[in-house]
Amino acid sequence: MTKLAKRLYEHLKRTALLPRGTHVLVACSGGPDSLALLLLLVELAPMLHLDVSAAHYDHGLRGAASQADAAFVAAFCAVRGIPCRMGRAPVGSIAAADASVETAARAQRYAFLEAVRQAAGADVVCTAHHADDQAETVLMHLLRGTGLDGLAGIPSRDDARHLVRPLLPLRKAELVAYCAQRGVTPRHDATNDVPDGLRNRVRLELLPELAEQYNPRIAAGLCRLATLAGEERAALDDIADDAFRRLVRMDADGLALDAGRTAQLSRAIARRVVRRFLAALGHPADISAERTEALLALLAAEGGKRVELPGLIITKEHGWLRPAVP
Repeated sequence: MTKLAKRLYEHLKRTALLPRGTHVLVACSGGPDSLALLLLLVELAPMLHLDVSAAHYDHGLRGAASQADAAFVAAFCAVRGIPCRMGRAPVGSIAAADASVETAARAQRYAFLEAVRQAAGADVVCTAHHADDQAETVLMHLLRGTGLDGLAGIPSRDDARHLVRPLLPLRKAELVAYCAQRGVTPRHDATNDVPDGLRNRVRLELLPELAEQYNPRIAAGLCRLATLAGEERAALDDIADDAFRRLVRMDADGLALDAGRTAQLSRAIARRVVRRFLAALGHPADISAERTEALLALLAAEGGKRVELPGLIITKEHGWLRPAVP
């Protein structure tokens, strides 16, 4: 067993991210991160009794380079006997989407991965997010202004989407070195070398500047912050889940939240309870801080008040918050 595989094995055993017998579908772009993840899981498969397969999605955004990436992944997996499913974005679909190119591409990729997971009977999709990605994400959240959830960065698992991220403790340089050790030359996406978006600027300019001028271990510090924030978020979520079950009811008029008792909670817990209420109503979880504060104020307001959200109006009537009747 290689040293890096041993470290990953110990991490997986400690966290139970991939229990014995798990069928994992690895999202493989052909770059060093995802190739290292695929090779590491294949190396650990006998010890953990893993069933490992792969999937590659061609966004079609880089022309011949995208096609070469897909051909590389297909050949890489074929030589090693790794089952691999290939997918490609319909021509023009990403550019025509009502979102940024990056957002549309991500949405299509994850939809493809989930469809393949179901078709293949895989338990989870594994992505190759690593410690450097985590540091970049936390720093980006800090720049935009964030709370505890943002400080927690990228979670190691997302049960709702059947996602697992096993490589978060490992640095990118370690993954690149592992590929070299295994005699593999990954594909290179030149778009990652251009500081044209926030994440690329953080990776190529800001983090190196912070490391050189302020703290050479800034990336490790940001990852440690994410771990601590994630543990505290989990504790608060457990409390909020219990409070939500006690304070919400379903009556003849639909779902309703006890405003008075919710207002008596600490603001940190009340904020989470309100967001759970919106999620139960089918509203997206990424509500703005301003609207969240407006809903907290509504808890203690007089009856008849309302807060307007995109596609949803919340009113307070007879001590209960509920969606307005159209």
